[in-house]
Amino acid sequence: MKVYIHFFSSMMLSMVFFYSCASNPSAESKKDFLTNQQIPDSKKIKLLLEQGHPSLSLPKEERQKLYQLYQNSGFQPFFDSTTQSEQIQQRWTNSLSKAMYFGLPESRKLPELKGHRLVNELLINYYIGTTIHDLDSGFIDFEKKRFKPKKFQHFPINWLVSHQNTDSLCLTRGPADSNYRYFAKHLYHFCDTATLASLSFQLTTEKEDRNLAWKQLQSGLKGLGYIDANTDSLGIRAALKNYQRTQNLNPDGRIGKATVIAFGQSQQEQLYHAQISLDRLRQAPVKPKKYVSINLPSFDLQFIADGSLKATHRVIIGKIEHPTPELSSKIYQIVSLPYWRVPSSIAKNEILPALKRNPNYLEKEHMRIYGAAKKEIDPKTVNWKNMGSNSFPYTIEQDPGPWNSLGLIKFEFSNQFSVYVHDTPSRSLFRQNFRSFSHGCMRADDPIELGKLFLTHDKIGKKTNEVTPDSLQSLIDSSFHQKIPLLQAIPIFVTYQTVTSDRNRLYFHLDLYRREQDLIALFRSKNNG
Repeated sequence: MKVYIHFFSSMMLSMVFFYSCASNPSAESKKDFLTNQQIPDSKKIKLLLEQGHPSLSLPKEERQKLYQLYQNSGFQPFFDSTTQSEQIQQRWTNSLSKAMYFGLPESRKLPELKGHRLVNELLINYYIGTTIHDLDSGFIDFEKKRFKPKKFQHFPINWLVSHQNTDSLCLTRGPADSNYRYFAKHLYHFCDTATLASLSFQLTTEKEDRNLAWKQLQSGLKGLGYIDANTDSLGIRAALKNYQRTQNLNPDGRIGKATVIAFGQSQQEQLYHAQISLDRLRQAPVKPKKYVSINLPSFDLQFIADGSLKATHRVIIGKIEHPTPELSSKIYQIVSLPYWRVPSSIAKNEILPALKRNPNYLEKEHMRIYGAAKKEIDPKTVNWKNMGSNSFPYTIEQDPGPWNSLGLIKFEFSNQFSVYVHDTPSRSLFRQNFRSFSHGCMRADDPIELGKLFLTHDKIGKKTNEVTPDSLQSLIDSSFHQKIPLLQAIPIFVTYQTVTSDRNRLYFHLDLYRREQDLIALFRSKNNG
């Protein structure tokens, strides 16, 4: 009997509970304070930031960063139903939706807003903060080759309550450096006018497969509008040269590595390279008042002294298969009429085969060969034909002179790669647009004048270098080998920036060493960090 009564009581309790749940608002609707018109907007914003909401896709730590912004205004919304407020909101929405115009990846732009107006406001203001942080501090982790996590940065409240040109506000962020400003302005214009087509063509070099290379080339030239189906072989060759000129390549009419890389790059990829280059400028350390800068993709050297550009020189850099490294160091010494100690790899792979063909090669090239303890050896006493590259026991040195591979002058700086800046006897190569010819060192055009400039600005207080610019010229003219230490070492930065700018425009350079391809893949992946 007791069991029956207990069962009946339980049933009645369940029915009462079911009836009460069915007759009251659901648990979900109770939580959705956004739809409750009895709660003021200020309270809703506070709850959104404190408790979160399914439609607000921000984690707690990110909501806390917005909390301070609204706490100062009593949690009142910045965007109300007034015409001015709606216009301000729309301007920010437009600016934040075109992140690429400001050099940011598409994945960092404001997402499409479909939620409650207060949720939309919080998202807009959050993205203003993260966008400003990206523009001021950069978004690429170049060492780890990934995007940095988004961070919120506080900004002036008047941006939300008064009319502003929001695009201009974004363009004024970042370094105050004029080069950065020019770049940012030109990138905005590029995004505003370019078609950003993703059209690209995969080619094979002639050396790998000539027939396939020319078949692929015709397809590429047709796709880009350089030829049509009726163009003959001479026309195709002429079109290739024309294409190479537009890409700032050497117009040799051949399908080499550089041409293959150029055909594989679309206009969309050019944008990615520009965004990467602009972020390099954002994160570049502050430079000293005097330094040398070499940008590998643009094949140029700049000497800055007293905070202004003193000279620009063309440079030759490493071949695609012998890339020049990026580095930071200090030029501590100028050498007139340098000796060249031939690197072991060049001695084994290039000079030894030449000696097998011609035993007089060393004499012809003004070279000497040394054995143990730097004892000079008569090359005629060596059986070169029976010597293998793995058993080459000698060092080779080239005498100073106009024939020397280092030319008449070199600039030395410590680095782990054994590279330096120097002259070259092959000066005609400086007339080429695409100057990738060396084994890794950097050859400078008109290097004697560069050395004179170094000496002109080599001062510590009132003390100047005892070797004057005129003295350097005399050493060169008299073919005199001398090491000239600098009183004050000159910082040198060898960088890799595939897009550069001046006050007039952007300049797109080939990613010849393919060093930015991992970063390009990041942009394509839509990863937002």
